[in-house]
Amino acid sequence: MARESGRKVKVGVAGCGVVATAYYLPYLAKMENVELVAVCDRFETRTRASARLFGAREQYLDYYEMIERADIEAVFILTAPGTHVPFALKAVEAGKHILLQKPMATDMSDARRIAEAVRRHGVKAVIEPSSSTPLEPETAHLRELVRKGVLGDILWFSLGHTGPTSYTPWLGNNVYGQDAFFSKDSGGFLFDFPYAPTQIVGVLGPCKSVMAMVRTVVKETDIVPEEKYDEFLAGVTDPARANYWDVVLNLPRTKRIKIEAVDNAYSLYEMACGGVGSCHVGRTFHPVLPQTGSGSLMIFGTDGNLIFGSGYAASIISRHKELLPAVEADGWYHIYPRGDFSKAKWPQPVPGGFNYYHESTKHLIECILEDRDPVVNVEWGLHITEMMAGAMESSRTGRRYEMTTTLDW
Repeated sequence: MARESGRKVKVGVAGCGVVATAYYLPYLAKMENVELVAVCDRFETRTRASARLFGAREQYLDYYEMIERADIEAVFILTAPGTHVPFALKAVEAGKHILLQKPMATDMSDARRIAEAVRRHGVKAVIEPSSSTPLEPETAHLRELVRKGVLGDILWFSLGHTGPTSYTPWLGNNVYGQDAFFSKDSGGFLFDFPYAPTQIVGVLGPCKSVMAMVRTVVKETDIVPEEKYDEFLAGVTDPARANYWDVVLNLPRTKRIKIEAVDNAYSLYEMACGGVGSCHVGRTFHPVLPQTGSGSLMIFGTDGNLIFGSGYAASIISRHKELLPAVEADGWYHIYPRGDFSKAKWPQPVPGGFNYYHESTKHLIECILEDRDPVVNVEWGLHITEMMAGAMESSRTGRRYEMTTTLDW
């Protein structure tokens, strides 16, 4: 369907936290086909700062009041994971399109409730993250090459979350965000890191089964107090400088909190394509030696290998050179990263690279205007959620978890 000329999508944003003010709100405020109508947060200091910086007309302290009163057609749900299910259901049942920050949910019954509501009400839903999905050009390209057979039959793969090569301010844990990362209903690091199963599925296709062991190793940690974020926002005058990550990494962690959720998970995934591989996500407290302990995704097949990292976005070596766009002198097909990685400050997006916050935002707005289903839709979200929820279930029962969802491949 052709988009209506000049139409603007009326948007409300729930949650004016770090991710909202660093990435989503600055981008929404600049989009010609978006009208930023309302912002909502439980802290008035944050709604007031967000309205001042990004031009939202209305401010709400109650999410349900915003849904009922604000003249909006799409809601960006950027709140802590424990609110995702009720907030998503309320928006969808009111006929609003949604962008739902990760995780979709922390168990399959809740994830299915969201998916069923989206289908029933016929709204658009983007389930984050969109990085390492077919929405990202490099992933779509690699996926197509694997489909063509550059790797042959998939033998095994590995993906781990390892430490950097030197001590850093964020090493070990997130430096802020008790409700977002450490409370029981957050899901902990397993559900904070859907990037791992997303990358595996993005290249290899759907998962068939999961075996896993999960645990909480560290019981307490120190974080930066919440009020420091409010103090930061109050002093920001330039919307382009509202990225709290620029300062929080160097602030003292003076608040001691309990870690109530999983901080380490080791999963063995069996894929529908036949490949089997390991995936570890967890907190890392100490650095590794240079050129050791790579946590990048590595895929090994009968006819070739696909390796992420080592200075490239990804690289393939294959017996089927005729299937590769190019082969360099070292025998590999290298995909070079977009943007300047030397200026990247983890966890911020690489300057000039694929910014999934921006791309997801643009994608949802385009899908609304053109009346088409998003690429990272509820079916995608269900499958990625089940890979994580299945790990929890497998660890609890000590048995293999058989996936109940799949994806077109």
